[in-house]
Amino acid sequence: MGVLTGEHRYQACRDEDCQRFACRVYAEGYRDGYADGQAAGFSEGYAAGYAEGHADGQAEGASAAAGSG
Repeated sequence: MGVLTGEHRYQACRDEDCQRFACRVYAEGYRDGYADGQAAGFSEGYAAGYAEGHADGQAEGASAAAGSG
């Protein structure tokens, strides 16, 4: 609820048991969107980070091996 106006904004509603339609569908969409976004971001970030880190590790390992022999 708004502090000064007393309005009930669905974007700010944190009541898990709120029965207002707007609040329920907004919360459901937010949860689904957040979970999907987090999963996609993790997958893309992990793939990009792994590829870069793997390449750097290979280069570092090869230069260390060449220098130790």
